[in-house]
Amino acid sequence: MRKLIIWDMVTVDGFFQGPDRDISWFVFEEELENYIHETQEKADTLIFGRVTYELMAAYWPSEQGWIADFMNKIDKVVFSRTLKSADWNNTKLFNGNVAEEVSKLKTRDGGDIFVFGSADLTATLMEHGLIDEYHLGINPVILGKGTPLFKGGPNRIPLKHLETRTLKSGVVILHYAPESRQ
Repeated sequence: MRKLIIWDMVTVDGFFQGPDRDISWFVFEEELENYIHETQEKADTLIFGRVTYELMAAYWPSEQGWIADFMNKIDKVVFSRTLKSADWNNTKLFNGNVAEEVSKLKTRDGGDIFVFGSADLTATLMEHGLIDEYHLGINPVILGKGTPLFKGGPNRIPLKHLETRTLKSGVVILHYAPESRQ
C-alpha cells in the first residue's frame, strides 16, 4: 500500500502561512533542497485542497529547475467542490468523498502520495486516519498569527517519532507516524 505523507514547512508557533498567505519566512537553502530531492523522489502523486492548488498552479508552470520539473510532471489530484476545471499539467479534479477517493489512491500501485499545505484537506485526512507520516520542517521563526496547519479535530492522534534532521539554517525536520500505523 502506498504511503500518504504530509510535508509542510511550519513556524515554531504552528503556522504554515502567515497573514495574506505569506510564506516569505520559509528558510530555503541547499541542505533543504537536498532533503526535498531525497524524500520526494519516491513520490508519484500530489494531492491538494483548492486554495493550495490554485497557489501552486499559478506559480510552478513558469518556474525552472528540478523542483519545477517535479511539480509540473507529477500526477496531481485537487479536491474541491467549487473548482470547475484544473488545467495544470497532469491534474485531476475530484469533488466527491475525499476519504473514499484517497483510500482508493492509496491501494493503487505507485509511489508515495504527498500533501503540501492544504490545512482543511489535512484535517479531513486526519479525521479518517489516512495519514501515514507527518514530515514537518520547523522554521526558526514565530509569526504570532497566520493559518495553523493543524486546525484541531475530534480525536487525539498519538505519534511515534521516526526521524529528526537538523539543518545548518536552524530548520528542524521531524518525521512522525501515527502509533496506529506502527
